[in-house]
Amino acid sequence: MSINALIVEDDLRFLKLLEIRLRSWKPDINITHAPSLTQARGALDESERSFDLVILDQNLPDGVGRSLFDHPRLSESAVLAVSSDTTPELPAEAVKAGAQHFLGKRQLSEPLFIPLVAALIERNSIEKELFESRLKQSRLDTIRVLLGTLRHEINNPLSGVLGGAYLLRSAGELDPEQREALGLMEQSGNRIKHVLNQLCEAAELEEVTKGQEQVFQ
Repeated sequence: MSINALIVEDDLRFLKLLEIRLRSWKPDINITHAPSLTQARGALDESERSFDLVILDQNLPDGVGRSLFDHPRLSESAVLAVSSDTTPELPAEAVKAGAQHFLGKRQLSEPLFIPLVAALIERNSIEKELFESRLKQSRLDTIRVLLGTLRHEINNPLSGVLGGAYLLRSAGELDPEQREALGLMEQSGNRIKHVLNQLCEAAELEEVTKGQEQVFQ
């Protein structure tokens, strides 16, 4: 899948330079341009998939670039903050706001630019995978707790039902219809217990990684 990039930049000459640099690295890169914060928010809202890379100018016609970090979808992207402003505090402010890195605009013509962009995208992809893995594990842990509670809450009354059925059968003096009904009750109760045990055993299966695939043993 090609890289999906958003460039938030109002200087068209600098935008052209960025496009040339990025396409020399990835000819099939998909670039969306937003010359203002308002249009950047619209692009984030309308994009069907998250942006792998966002290059965010810090001085835009309708505000400072770091204010875009309040948009929830920006957290899904690798964000490179850029500016021609040489204020010493600006890089720290951009990184504190949420950018993964900061570069002065002059540095984008240097050899470090492409390796840095590639590293930011790769790191963001790894972080997403780790987050998804932790989320899956959290869901699995929750399922295990719920199943343990379910087994306890069902087994207690079910044991009473099966115990009562055993006492009735032991007492004797039952006609054929009563014995048939009692047998059906015992079969149903044991079936519920069997299914519940199978569910709880399945929840204890451990994930095993083979290559890039996660399977269950």
